[in-house]
Amino acid sequence: MTARRSGGKPEVRRRVLLVGVLLGALLSTVRTFQLTALEGDHYRMRAQNQQGDTLSLAAPRGTIYDRDGIPLAASREVFSIAVAPRELRDPARAQELLRQHLGFSREQAARYVDPDRAWVPLPGRYGAEVREALDGVQGIHFERVVQRFYPNGDIARELLGPVRLDGVVQGGLELEFDSVLSGLPGRAVVRRDSRGRPLPGAMVRAVEPVPGRDLYLTIDYDLQEIAEQALADALVRTNAVGGELLLVDPNTGEVLAAVSRAGAGRARNWRAVTEPYEPGSIIKPFTVAALLRLNRARFTDSIYGEEGRYALNGRVLTDVKPLGWITLDDALRQSSNVALAKAATRLAWHEQYLGLRDFGFGSPTGVSYPSESGGLLRRPNVWSRQSSASLAIGYEMSATPLQMAMAYGALANGGLLMEPRLVREVRSRDGRVERSHAPRVVRQVMTADVAAQLRDVLIGAVEEGTGRAASVGAFPVAGKTGTVRIAGSGGYRVGAYYASFAGFFPADDPQLVIVVKLDEPRTRYDGAGGGYYGGSTAAPVTRAMLEAVLAAHSAPIDRSVIARPLNIAPGGVDGAGGQATWATASRVVELNAVAAAESPVVPPDSAEVPDVTGMPMRDGVRRLHAAGFRVRLEGAGRISRTLPEAGGVVAEDVVIRVFGEARP
Repeated sequence: MTARRSGGKPEVRRRVLLVGVLLGALLSTVRTFQLTALEGDHYRMRAQNQQGDTLSLAAPRGTIYDRDGIPLAASREVFSIAVAPRELRDPARAQELLRQHLGFSREQAARYVDPDRAWVPLPGRYGAEVREALDGVQGIHFERVVQRFYPNGDIARELLGPVRLDGVVQGGLELEFDSVLSGLPGRAVVRRDSRGRPLPGAMVRAVEPVPGRDLYLTIDYDLQEIAEQALADALVRTNAVGGELLLVDPNTGEVLAAVSRAGAGRARNWRAVTEPYEPGSIIKPFTVAALLRLNRARFTDSIYGEEGRYALNGRVLTDVKPLGWITLDDALRQSSNVALAKAATRLAWHEQYLGLRDFGFGSPTGVSYPSESGGLLRRPNVWSRQSSASLAIGYEMSATPLQMAMAYGALANGGLLMEPRLVREVRSRDGRVERSHAPRVVRQVMTADVAAQLRDVLIGAVEEGTGRAASVGAFPVAGKTGTVRIAGSGGYRVGAYYASFAGFFPADDPQLVIVVKLDEPRTRYDGAGGGYYGGSTAAPVTRAMLEAVLAAHSAPIDRSVIARPLNIAPGGVDGAGGQATWATASRVVELNAVAAAESPVVPPDSAEVPDVTGMPMRDGVRRLHAAGFRVRLEGAGRISRTLPEAGGVVAEDVVIRVFGEARP
């Protein structure tokens, strides 16, 4: 009996053990089935999240070029850096590397490696050389960032628009053409260890980013640089609070240069299309154009100027100087408010409205730029009895400087209103042209004959009228000045004015339309003090800019048009009594008689002639303009001497003759 009981215990233990093994195997099989078949996707996802991250790789934005392929905005790969202090094997060495390669002070670097902090993002973005220097240091982590940069500084930044560090575009051409420039992002996977730390060299690019396409603008880099300097100098000289300057090709509608300034710095956007203003007297040629086109007047018609003061429909119109009987062309040349308002009464209200509307006022131009304003031109059914007179002299309406430039372009090119263009082409990264923007005529607004008549009078407005300070001597400039009060919340502000000049050059075969607008100029451009008129503040900006354009070797103007002989009278002198000479693109020659008559005001201030010997023509002209002098160029290349010579103290109204090493 005892033997049977003792022999049975091992058998029971074996059976129990077998059952336990079978149950364990069954449970293990069930759990394995549960983990793999039923919950496999969940745990695979957790493993992937723990062992690796999927990152989006930003695509490089397309490059924005000027018309000749000079880059204005481009993209480059930089890195943001963060420190995980608790992962550092050698904090002292890491601190020294941060000081050496990132330029941090000892105190800053010590804070960044402080083990009490788990994760420390470092300020700024860093190039590939810093990435290479710190690569492999455990605890220092990098993130690739595609950043916008500007190879040629701030040129045309208000046109381009800002792009934040995170790649978000906020305005300008960057926003207007974001779908073209942005490209397609890629994707990468970063492998990590069991603690979530990145493994060295473990980032795998799964999908490469596709770079954006490139944009070629109509902007000319050299003209843009000249325009920016000219406007910056003007704001300093006139104490203006802001301003606009535009250069447009009247034959194609291409915007060649565009500058906006607000206060002491660059405007946030291109105000020439977003902020309309009452244009004042520079609107007067379009009132006259309607009169001529509809045969309601001729330039030889006489109008009584009422000696500069005229009561009309409950308001009093005044002129700067009293005028009696004058012809219509003299009224435009002398910018008579009284005469132009009286002439406008020959037009029916709807005719006057359509005359302005045809030139593009009151509707957007269609330029490729966000938030363009169409300005204001009310329909005749809401006009008052004073509206016709107000519109004739540039009040009760608003226009943008770009609208004004395109309207003057129609005066310059024989009567065609062109659509403005900022973009010439869209190209793929391999240089293929994907989209081309050709010039487009909006409408014909007048005959070539009417345009020619207006051109001749506008030449007179510069040579004999209010725009004399825009004259470039032997080269004819056509244009019109404007001075208009600035409206505020409770009416017009006391002592606040916009001063402007609009015109084209050279007048006999126009290649450039120029529009200058200054906000609240508070002193004369030439230093005489106290003035705010467009003729003494905005017109000189045109002259300074055109002198610099003629001195620039690469400006996009047809120099064969400019290189023409002047009208020479028998005896070797021209009809004005000055010395006979030839006008060439590299030799801006002012006739003695014209130079003497250019500035009606002789300021009392004197200044020392700066030494510009050896400088390139354009740089020397810029420095002389900054010193307050007007310039006459003779020759080309680097400057060999000036007359008066450097160091001489002369009155600021003296024209400095600048001689180039290369003589024509």
